[in-house]
Amino acid sequence: MRTPLAQKHGLQEAARKAVDPSAYRSIVGSLQYLTFTRPDITHAVNLASQFMQNPNSMHLQAVKRILRYVKGTIDHGLKVISQSSFRLYAFSDADWAGCTITRRSTTGYSIHLGANCVSWSLRKQNTVARSSAEAEYRALAATAAELTWISYILQDIGMYIKTAPVLFCDNLSALYMTTNPVMHARTKHVELDYHFVREKVAQGLSL
Repeated sequence: MRTPLAQKHGLQEAARKAVDPSAYRSIVGSLQYLTFTRPDITHAVNLASQFMQNPNSMHLQAVKRILRYVKGTIDHGLKVISQSSFRLYAFSDADWAGCTITRRSTTGYSIHLGANCVSWSLRKQNTVARSSAEAEYRALAATAAELTWISYILQDIGMYIKTAPVLFCDNLSALYMTTNPVMHARTKHVELDYHFVREKVAQGLSL
């Protein structure tokens, strides 16, 4: 039985030699803390964490590969540039029906303040998307919510952004939905996300 996202990497819950679950969880848990400053390994660690219950030798080998990558890129990290433009923008994407078991999509986004990456996330969506446009639109809603939260945080510490935040998306259908004032029958099931994104666009968010 395949595990979510595993089909892309060849990992699955196949009959392999079992490994110590406690050691496996300890290593993956440490890697999860490392993702706070290493967004480049977020997806790989997210995949490895899906086998916490019953890890086998294949999963342990994948974790060791992540550790080897971390060792080879020990000097990598988040570079904070002080002399950067004070512009807030984000990139949003979604993997439509990437989970072969639940058929839920995965939302991914990164938010930047000038040249600095200040927030990122990778998580499965709560519901099943019936189209790639819907999956992308739910990702837009999640990213817009995070952009709004970061804007409020900046205002609370006395930093005001002069230009509207910009949200980048690579799905034209999802972008067209933000400019269409009519809710069609095919999009009514995403009405909450639809109105949320449209409200943020009306407040100045650029897509």
